[in-house]
Order: sequence, then C-alpha cells, then structure tokens
Amino acid sequence: MTVQRKIYDNPNMTAPQVFCRHPDIICFEREIRNINDWEFAGIFTSQGELLHRYSGRYNGTLHVEIPDADRLSSRHQILTHNHPSDTSFSQPDLETAARFDVAEVRVVGETGIYSMSPSRNGWPEPSIIGDRFREVDSDPEFNSRMLDIEFSAEFLDQAKDVYRDIRRIRSDLRCRQVAETFGLVYEGARWGTE
Repeated sequence: MTVQRKIYDNPNMTAPQVFCRHPDIICFEREIRNINDWEFAGIFTSQGELLHRYSGRYNGTLHVEIPDADRLSSRHQILTHNHPSDTSFSQPDLETAARFDVAEVRVVGETGIYSMSPSRNGWPEPSIIGDRFREVDSDPEFNSRMLDIEFSAEFLDQAKDVYRDIRRIRSDLRCRQVAETFGLVYEGARWGTE
C-alpha cells in the first residue's frame, strides 16, 4: 500500500518497524488509539505480558500518572499509551520514561504511532530531558520554523484541521530535536503502513 506523503510529514513516520512488537502490545494500542476523552497506558514485557494498566484523569490536562511503586517492575519494559490529541510525546512522557528507565516509550493516536528508546548510554536524567524539551519549545528558530509551516500554502491546502495538525507537527519536530540531542532513537509510522 502506497501512502501519499504530505509536505509536512515527518520522514521518520515511514518506520514500519515500530509495528514489530508482540501482537498483544499492538492489539492494546489499536484498542486505545481512537479514544478521545481518556488516556490509557500499559506497561508490557517484550513478550507481550501486560504488567500494569492505568487510566488517565483530567486535572487541567489529560494524562496518566504512573505510581513510583511500579518503578522497579517497569524498568527495561515497554510503556505505551494513547494521546487523544494525536500528538507525539509530552514532556511528562519523556521524564517518566527516563525516571522509570523503560526500554521503549510509545504513544499512539488516531493517525500514527511514535516510539522512543534510550541511547546506548541510557536515558538522560528526567530533569535534563525536561529542560531540553522546554528549550526546544521556546527556541525562536524552532518557533519561526513552525510559523513558516503553519502559514505555508502547502500546509493550508493539505491540513484537515489546521490547529490539530500543527500541534501534531510541532510535537513531532520538538521530540525529534530532543532525541537528536541525546542520541535517543525516535521513529514512527502511520497506521495502515504496518
């Protein structure tokens, strides 16, 4: 199946290897990907065993909190969750991945799936990854690039929902820069490319 690439698509969204996980993990992700009013998360072994399942709550933002009591059993496992916003990782997502030292953190949405894994040296400290996330987000050059995309004729012609699409692109480009800083492995794919 050929997927038509849009001008603002991340070329990393053509990494179908993100679907090469245990079928039980992919099944869980398919179940939660289109849920738009609640966030769900699961921590799995690479063999597909569900160790923990969490649901989000609304406290000004929609997110899942993973208790520190689950840190030891979550170490070197796969953390996956949905984003009703259809965006890539949030700052708390990456800080949690680093704090819990997971083998991989994944986020699924309506249009695709993102994956981030530590470098050979592991995850940076949670506060360091959080600082870099904020630095990228407030960088004038980054924000100028986002405005160039948002107001380009190509983007406006191709966007289904300008606000939602620009949020997704912003989160993707921000996560790509954070990953590059620390040598993290960041990739993704659109549903339907598996």
